[in-house]
Amino acid sequence: MSHTHRRDGRSRRRGGRNKARGRPCGAWGAALALACAAALTACGPDGGDADAAGTASDAPTSSAPTESAPAPSGTGTPAEPTQPPPPTSAAPSASPKPGGIARCETDGLALSLVADGQEMNSKYFDLRLTNTGSEPCDLLGHPGVSLLDAGGKRVGEPATRSQDGAGDGGPVRLRPGQAAHATVKTAGEGVTDGRCWPEAATLLVYPPGSKQTVTTRDLAGLRVCGDSFQVGPVGDRAP
Repeated sequence: MSHTHRRDGRSRRRGGRNKARGRPCGAWGAALALACAAALTACGPDGGDADAAGTASDAPTSSAPTESAPAPSGTGTPAEPTQPPPPTSAAPSASPKPGGIARCETDGLALSLVADGQEMNSKYFDLRLTNTGSEPCDLLGHPGVSLLDAGGKRVGEPATRSQDGAGDGGPVRLRPGQAAHATVKTAGEGVTDGRCWPEAATLLVYPPGSKQTVTTRDLAGLRVCGDSFQVGPVGDRAP
């Protein structure tokens, strides 16, 4: 009985030692676990906030597909460049006038100037536009008249319109070789006390209704004085 008692007592003492030894191990283990947990909580993988790092690492790497905006109506795959449309045919060079006859063009007209005398205080000149073509043509209205110097610069101002001459304002039909006439007028040199424009070298004329010009260097003694320079409408005869 006593032997058994000693064995039980030994067993109890051994059990007491194990319990005593087990308490320090349990305490150190718990402390170490808490320290590791604190370290993991404080620092993430890169030394930053662990929650932010975890959130970033757990975020999905792929985003939802975005839908492309629909193409505007009428558009799709760009078409290949098309060839430009063929050019339209050019308009006829001559403009039809009353009676179905074309207007006289500059390439079918010759210009000349003839002195027509002096009356009262004015000097007159007959401006002639002759049809050099092979077909009849019409002229209607006032020609545009200017003077140029030897360098091609305008002398003074273009002639103003008047109603001088034989023209009545109606159309003038010119058969081949015929001329239309317009009266050019300026003041006499003696009347203006010599207040005259510089002498010109060329007479430049726009036929009625044309944007092209005809010229002549034969001025028949024309020199504008007193700032008076006028031209009348075309007619079918000389004034």
